[in-house]
Amino acid sequence: MDTGFVDHPEEATAAVPFDPFADEDSDSAEIAAPLAPQVDSSELSRQRALSTFRQRRGTSRGGAVVAGGMVTLPFVHPTEPAEAIIDPAEEIAKGVEPPTLRKGDIIANQYEILGPVAHGGLGWIYIAIDHFVADRYVVLKGLMETENEHERAVAESERSFLADITHPGIVKIFNFIDDPRAPGGFIVMEFVGGPSLRNRRRLAPGQVLDVDRAMGYILEVLPALDYLHSRGVVYNDLKPDNIIITEDQVKLIDLGAVTGVGAYGHIFGTRGFQAPEITKTGPTVASDIYTVGRTLASLIVRLPVTDGVYDATLPTPDEEPLFREYMSLYRLLLRATDPDPEARFSSATAMANQMVGVLREILAVRDGRNFPHLNTRFTAQRSTFGTKHIVFRTDQLIDGIKRSVEISAPEVVAALPTPLTDPEDPGAALLSAASFTEPGEVVDTLRRALGQQDLAQSVEIPLTMVRARLDMGQIAQATQQLEELGEQLGDDWRYHWHSGIASLLTGDYAKAQQRFNRVLYILPGEPAPKLALAATDELMLQQQGVNNTRLLNQRAARAAGSLAYAQRVPVDDYSTLPGWGHITNDPVALRFHAMRLYGLVWITNPNTVSSAFGLARQLQAEAMVDTAVSALDRVPQSSRHQRLARLTTILLLISDSANLTESRIRRAARRLEMLPTNEPRMPQVRLAVLSAGLQWLRSGASHSTNPLFDVEFTERGLRTGLEAGLRQLARQAQFARHRYRLVDMANRIRPRTWF
Repeated sequence: MDTGFVDHPEEATAAVPFDPFADEDSDSAEIAAPLAPQVDSSELSRQRALSTFRQRRGTSRGGAVVAGGMVTLPFVHPTEPAEAIIDPAEEIAKGVEPPTLRKGDIIANQYEILGPVAHGGLGWIYIAIDHFVADRYVVLKGLMETENEHERAVAESERSFLADITHPGIVKIFNFIDDPRAPGGFIVMEFVGGPSLRNRRRLAPGQVLDVDRAMGYILEVLPALDYLHSRGVVYNDLKPDNIIITEDQVKLIDLGAVTGVGAYGHIFGTRGFQAPEITKTGPTVASDIYTVGRTLASLIVRLPVTDGVYDATLPTPDEEPLFREYMSLYRLLLRATDPDPEARFSSATAMANQMVGVLREILAVRDGRNFPHLNTRFTAQRSTFGTKHIVFRTDQLIDGIKRSVEISAPEVVAALPTPLTDPEDPGAALLSAASFTEPGEVVDTLRRALGQQDLAQSVEIPLTMVRARLDMGQIAQATQQLEELGEQLGDDWRYHWHSGIASLLTGDYAKAQQRFNRVLYILPGEPAPKLALAATDELMLQQQGVNNTRLLNQRAARAAGSLAYAQRVPVDDYSTLPGWGHITNDPVALRFHAMRLYGLVWITNPNTVSSAFGLARQLQAEAMVDTAVSALDRVPQSSRHQRLARLTTILLLISDSANLTESRIRRAARRLEMLPTNEPRMPQVRLAVLSAGLQWLRSGASHSTNPLFDVEFTERGLRTGLEAGLRQLARQAQFARHRYRLVDMANRIRPRTWF
């Protein structure tokens, strides 16, 4: 029965008639006739479309928005082929052999040479017209000469995988040609019209690119490298010359040096960019990562040069101002170019993730712009530490219990984020199912799971057992298990993180500092190790008994506190700063690094309020009260800690008795009056402000007569206000002994009377 449906409908492409010229009047026809005599309307349509297509080549569009919206790369008009041709005389004058091909030469009866565009390691590179494919422009580059059967076999295999490379960020390969004028033959590639990053850098102010734009370009290149690595090949010759910007695209060109991983023989590269170990290991992913780091460094700083070649080492922060401004950027480059290939980023994707984190930090520091951290290796901060101490200290007026303003290692550990589970780990599914289980049950379950063959190689399972033991307070067992895992995990950042946590809980802050510093080196774009290091440095200051002591000179304090403001305060002179290494026991360096690290975390993410309070504590110790207040004022209104931050700023304003002024006292009073009347700590904070006012009046300084709160700003008025407040608290006191103490205080503070 005919149901009206077809089981296997035809899916072939077919044409339908459309002739917009059929109804044109005679005038239009007369105009069109001279343009295309004896051409039917469909052919005329194609010609017009092709003409429009070519005329609009390079039409301006909006630049490419990359790095999760953090960077906009400008639109670059493509270079016209004729403009790309260069005069070889300059290169010939340097001793380079003249080009073997001249304008008008025909290669393989297909490609007409227009002229040379550059000279590379394998000779001259030419632009040509492909007469077989719509007269498109192509690039011809010579290939390495083969001298024996083995090399010819290697060349053939390399041609095979080059021909199979298809990625939007890599120049397209069209053909391979054997020609007597090029002993190794030619590779034919698409013509990518546009300046190289080297040209962009040369024309930039100071001959360096803006750091965010340079990172944006490299972030566009890394997926192409990752694609090559996933196919088992290495690019080998990444440098600014081989990255072309055209319109809103970033492309890798010059695939002549591409080889398989582990290939041997002649490995092409560029001195100053090529990894130092390549003559021993051959091409590897790590050797490509090295060239990425060197390329980025060459774009953003003036690298030192010897005999026309970039020196192998990076300038230090003492030598390069940009690295002083952005230490995370310096760490990123240090790891990418580490002399040990095993210490570099494991993949282009891993480097890209950390680069995004570093870029996020740079934009926050430089421009005050905040972006979400999407590729983090950690959970969100589990709770807060150090947020309540200053305010809760005033509760002594309520219950008579003395409280410390110092942070403790257990509260820091409880607040710090934890590493996210690697989804590729064999135990990932089991850990996901056990995430809501009690720690004791988790340890038992995971111990049994490690006995299973398919889970025995899991790294996450033993580390989760360590974390569960730490949560249960089994510090000795957790430390022992970490020692057993040390040889297996090597330099795994998760191992160092958990070892740092265990060291905090045992009070070995120096060891914790070393562990967290190693995590920061491996993950320079992550805020978690910065927060952990800052807290560790503060704990070390407390351990030395100098946490409330002023330690920095004025210049160092200004540099360290520059991140307290929403818009960073520029620092021009770093000459007297205490150094850049985080492994230190020097209290001056500890204070400087604690302030800087707390500030970096806070300015990058306004939701990490622990860093705001930590920065405020360090600034208070350095008598930078106004700066500390500014840091806490940036706690968002939506945060549940906003009121606590406001109360803390009030107490900070009146905390420095040596520098107390009427202005600070009145600012503190106004801030308190702006809080809701249902704030439970309003009475004791009000008493603290009145007490500060009374203390300041006793100094004999001239003052205004305006009331403070609802009392006269005189010694008698403030005493009366303090007495009334203390008696009110006494009526609410829970303990009789404390009630009597408050009454005694009220009696002592009350103004003298005649009766």
